[in-house]
This record gives sequence, structure tokens and C-alpha cells, in this order.
Amino acid sequence: MFMVDLLQWWYFRGWGVFFSGLKTKLGDTADLFSIGDMFRTLFKPFRQISAGASGSEALDAKMAQFFDRLISRIVGMFARLTIILAGTVVLILELIFGTILMILWPVVPLLPVCGIVLMIMGVTF
Repeated sequence: MFMVDLLQWWYFRGWGVFFSGLKTKLGDTADLFSIGDMFRTLFKPFRQISAGASGSEALDAKMAQFFDRLISRIVGMFARLTIILAGTVVLILELIFGTILMILWPVVPLLPVCGIVLMIMGVTF
């Protein structure tokens, strides 16, 4: 009876639990890298602290502030694009690995039987 319950769980509920866990893991990874937030704030300044309004009306001060903000936005864009790229690579690798495991899931309970048959046949590696 134990074996029947185990196989029933493995081929029906277990597969669903595994798929649900994979979906949760992908969501957690996307949340870890904040991919949605990174896209939303792609062109926001990067930790801009000193390039605010100085109260000066001089043209050279305004130009310096403009270029400070521009450089800060460019640095922020590249930093966010790097994080988005890294997160996307990790998500793709998790998806590929998870898909391979989903495909191998039905075969795993048969591996001990295959190992015993190969041992009886005298196959060595």
C-alpha cells in the first residue's frame, strides 16, 4: 500500500507541488532582482545627492547641474540594465533547469529498477 501511495503522490500531486514550487522560485528571483522596478526607474538618476538646485542663477552653475544630472541618469541606466540582464540570465537558467527536472520527474522512480536490471546484466561504468 505504501508503494501505491508513493507512486500516486509522485505522478499526480507531487508533480503539481513541484510545478508550484518552481513558479514560486521564479517569482522570488524576479522579486530579488526587482526587475519590474528596474524597468520602471530605468532613467532615474543614480544616487544623485549633490546635483540639486543651488539657488544660483549663473549659467555655468546651471550647466554643471544639468551635466551632473545627465551623467547620474546614464550611470543609473547602466547599473539598472546590468541588474536586469543578470536577473534575466538567472531566471532563464532557473527556467531551463526546472523544465529539465519536470521532464525527468516521471522517470526518477524507475531509476532504481533500471539500476538493478543493469547490475544483473553486468553493465559497469
